Amino acid sequence: MSELPLIPLRKYVKELSDEEIVTFQAFTKEAQQSLYNKIQPAKNPLLLEYAYRKHSTIIFKPESVSISHRYNTLYLYTPAGTIGVQLSDEVLEEIANMQSSNIYFECELYKKIPVGIKNAIYLANIVAIYEADYDFNRAKELLNEYKPYELILLGLGYKPANEALASKLPLILPLFQYTSRAIHTATFTPPRTGKSKSASLLRGLASAYLTTFPSPSKLIYDGAKGKYGLTYLYSTIYIDEFDKINAQKRRDMFRDTYEVLLTGMSDGVWIREVSSKASDFQNIVGFCFMGNVENAELANYADLSDNSLTARNRLYKLLEDIVNPAPFIERIAYVEFLKKAPQAYELLNVNEDHQVLYLDPRITRAVIRILQDETLNQPIHRNVECELDHHFNAVKSVLNVLEVELSDSTIESLVRGELTFMDALASEEKQADSVDYEELRAPDMSEMLFRDEVS
Repeated sequence: MSELPLIPLRKYVKELSDEEIVTFQAFTKEAQQSLYNKIQPAKNPLLLEYAYRKHSTIIFKPESVSISHRYNTLYLYTPAGTIGVQLSDEVLEEIANMQSSNIYFECELYKKIPVGIKNAIYLANIVAIYEADYDFNRAKELLNEYKPYELILLGLGYKPANEALASKLPLILPLFQYTSRAIHTATFTPPRTGKSKSASLLRGLASAYLTTFPSPSKLIYDGAKGKYGLTYLYSTIYIDEFDKINAQKRRDMFRDTYEVLLTGMSDGVWIREVSSKASDFQNIVGFCFMGNVENAELANYADLSDNSLTARNRLYKLLEDIVNPAPFIERIAYVEFLKKAPQAYELLNVNEDHQVLYLDPRITRAVIRILQDETLNQPIHRNVECELDHHFNAVKSVLNVLEVELSDSTIESLVRGELTFMDALASEEKQADSVDYEELRAPDMSEMLFRDEVS
């Protein structure tokens, strides 16, 4: 086998995330300090104001966008504030392609327009639009020598071992689409297992975004401002801290978003009927809902002490005081609650200097893109008579493309929430196609969740 192009990461600027360092390949102290000076203002209102007064350049990935036809201006929304740029044909083309690309903007701030007492719009000239690089030639070469899942794990900084694969599959599955539908997952694990960090890295490797549960306007559309949200711009969204969904503010946002979230998760159609300005659009978006299984409130709601419950039952119990959770859970292909899981540091791929090694991000991006296309060409493995069959087909297709070998009975148990990837991959050699799945399956709430036939 040829030598893998692995890049050691040493963090010189602690405020930068691994995703930012890897995405921009800022591997020297000077490069990281320069990147920090440009990327931090979009996260901090005070630093954004300082950058404006210095006429500095900033780098950011927008959370949402809107267009002012009156002023021919594109408004790019960041956590720190709103950036306004001239709406040229080039900019419009890039925005139109953001759903399938990984794009950052570098802008030079030159003017501030106050809006009300506390807010402002910062006008800027675009210095550069960065679309992430892809090395398809090298990716194809390595795919002939390594299993696809090994390359993705190496791209996330992990050893290509079963435990690492099991911990990352819930985050990897939503990157893919099958039969024009998204794949959704929910994963609740102990802290320090690397969920948020891996999701952040995938944000730099695919058309993905990481956030806590957002407001309806941030997720879908702000009718009053004509502002498109995350589901317009990205094809995978990682929802962090979903274990805290019963906190009052998040309960309210989940309720407010619920009906349109169901439609979007199922059909990729996003509708917000809040005003005459509201608009709908279509974009297939995969969701991964992530949470801390050691959250005491989650343990109480999800009844983690009852070992007879499936993962789908637990998710039902977590949400039943907020909404009718059955249609939401029906749309999710895989749910897990792991009481025990290896810490991320145990699985990281490190060199003799204790630096984490990452596969060249240009190769990882290309590998993901190639595998996404291959998944779309996967056959239909069984006739679809209920949502369970669709989830089986989708999960089996992605596992086939990743070259993860699990029996059909194991995959059935995975999508029903009776088995986790950690269990399945730890005992994969013991799995046998001859197992009578009906004998393994206990009658429970999942029967209700999948009883309706697909028309």
